[in-house]
Amino acid sequence: MFLRTSALLAAVLLLQGAQGQPRHIAIPPQDGNVVPNDLQAVSIEFAFFTDYAGNKSQPNGFSRNLLENFEKITGKHLTVRVGGTSQDHSFYYPDQEDTIQRIYQDPSDDQPNLINYGPGFFESYHTLGPVPFIHGLNLAQNDSVSRLTTAATAACQSIGSQLHIVELGNEWDMDPQRYRPADYSAHDYVDEWNLKSAAVMAAIHEACPHLDLGLMAPTFIFMDIIDEAWTAEEVFSLGYDPNRLTRELAFHNYMGANSPPNPPPAYDLQKTLMNHTSIVENLAPQIERREKLAYLGHPFILGELNSIAGEGVAGETNVFGAALWLVDFSLWAGEHGIQRLHFHQGTDYRYASWQPIKTDAMPIMTRPPYYGQIMVASALGRSEDARIVHIPLSQDTESAYAIYDGDHLSKLVVLNLQAFNQTSGQRARPAREYKFQVPGHARRAKVERLMAPGSDATDSVTFGGVSYDYDLRAGRPVNVDPATEMARVRNGVVSVELPDSSAVLLTFA
Repeated sequence: MFLRTSALLAAVLLLQGAQGQPRHIAIPPQDGNVVPNDLQAVSIEFAFFTDYAGNKSQPNGFSRNLLENFEKITGKHLTVRVGGTSQDHSFYYPDQEDTIQRIYQDPSDDQPNLINYGPGFFESYHTLGPVPFIHGLNLAQNDSVSRLTTAATAACQSIGSQLHIVELGNEWDMDPQRYRPADYSAHDYVDEWNLKSAAVMAAIHEACPHLDLGLMAPTFIFMDIIDEAWTAEEVFSLGYDPNRLTRELAFHNYMGANSPPNPPPAYDLQKTLMNHTSIVENLAPQIERREKLAYLGHPFILGELNSIAGEGVAGETNVFGAALWLVDFSLWAGEHGIQRLHFHQGTDYRYASWQPIKTDAMPIMTRPPYYGQIMVASALGRSEDARIVHIPLSQDTESAYAIYDGDHLSKLVVLNLQAFNQTSGQRARPAREYKFQVPGHARRAKVERLMAPGSDATDSVTFGGVSYDYDLRAGRPVNVDPATEMARVRNGVVSVELPDSSAVLLTFA
């Protein structure tokens, strides 16, 4: 059941911790980062891409609807990466009749340890509309380079103009000994990647000369946490990519790992995800790496990320609090020059934005993180000159951002990250009041709230009174709360009340 925003606010708001003086909003610097309005993107686990996309005879219309919503908001199609751990366990067989064969070491595993795919796999690239794709290739296969180039050729010929870029290997800095001898070094990796990337691109250019393609690399994750010899800076100093085949620098990022024994989900949700300081600290190494590698002249993206690695944690990454985390994380990353964020997806994954098919574990459904992605897309809209400025607030459990269109203040995003559990038994839902000084041109603001019954909610989520639930219109927007909320600017100050565990987008007029 969906709670109407107006009724919810009237019934359960308990104002606390109101901000005294209105917050000043800084003007973005002239050389500040322009944030692409296709900042939001997805990464789909290679083994489960056919679940998400279907095929020509049975396309997954639900996934297509969810992706098309972004184009309607931003004017840009969301970029889809097909890759992940399973791409380095995937082998292409040109004569295989089955679209895909998944072989599990243990039936309870989150993903298979061996994938065989045939030409039918590429049908899935033609079911989701005109979205740009990143196709992952298997660097781990070591029997012959020709097998790799055959897979690359099939990809470019089958995907065609929708192939944005290709990727060779996944997270080789994390544990290369999974695929290679114990003495395999970063220098060995550089030599192998250089050899195979040159062969891949030569094969693609010969088979698809009309396509102007390059690589996304190096797709590392832990950077120098595991071994200082495996940092991106060190890899490039060893002669990585001498042919300048890389078009985008890509790294992976998670806020933590699903490594039992885990802390209680509700505790970690507030401590790790619904916590602005935690987000700032988590992204700091990526921001520093972007600055160090700027001399290469490539866009810096997070080619795979999500909340908690290991496919997430039930009660923490599949609840509404994770949607609030996603908004704060995305806007902080965008402000600091990270140009695209590929939130990772997989069938039955506990952090996925949507479940594409019915399984024994889960029904088809839109999940809370999807609404966070929609809110970020709405904040950026169709601007080609969006700039984000963080507005410092006093607590870890709150965050705010100004969105500029050029030098014109366009929108504000405010997040109240204080956890409120719908199952807590607390009758009144606390709230905070926020006040901001705004420029003289602003007279009023449209108010669109990201709401759910609580931070622990797995359904009944809305943004701006709109639901994207599968059971309503298969992922198409449905206005379940038609009331329009406006905030007036008085004496140059706009104020808004936010219930705990909620966020708001103010659009000025």
